Amino acid sequence: MSQTHGTWGERLRTFHTDSALVTLLFLKPNQRCSWHHHKGTFNKFTCVSGRVYILTDKGYETCLYPKQEFTVEPGVKHEFRTKDSEAIVEEIAYVFYDENDIERETIGGPL
Repeated sequence: MSQTHGTWGERLRTFHTDSALVTLLFLKPNQRCSWHHHKGTFNKFTCVSGRVYILTDKGYETCLYPKQEFTVEPGVKHEFRTKDSEAIVEEIAYVFYDENDIERETIGGPL
C-alpha cells in the first residue's frame, strides 16, 4: 500500500492490477480535484464517511452520503469536491471488458 498526497487530501492505494486500481481518498474540507476525464477507465466512487460531490460535464452535481456510490464513464469530464466537512471515499478505477466493443473494418480469414 502506498500513500500519496494531493492538494485536496491524501490517497491510500490499497489494490492495483493491470486493469484496476483501488484507493481510499481522505478529502479535506472545501477542496476539489482537477477537472479531468479518462480515455478508457471507469471511476466508481463510494462514500465511506462525510459527503462528497461529483460534478460532470453532463450538467449535474451528485452528492454522495455514506454507502452511496456513483460511477463516471470513460470520456466524461468530472471532478470530486467537498464542501464544509472532510470525507473518506473509496475510488475504484477499472477497465470494463466488453466483447462487443470492437468495430471491424474487415473480416478475417484465409488469404
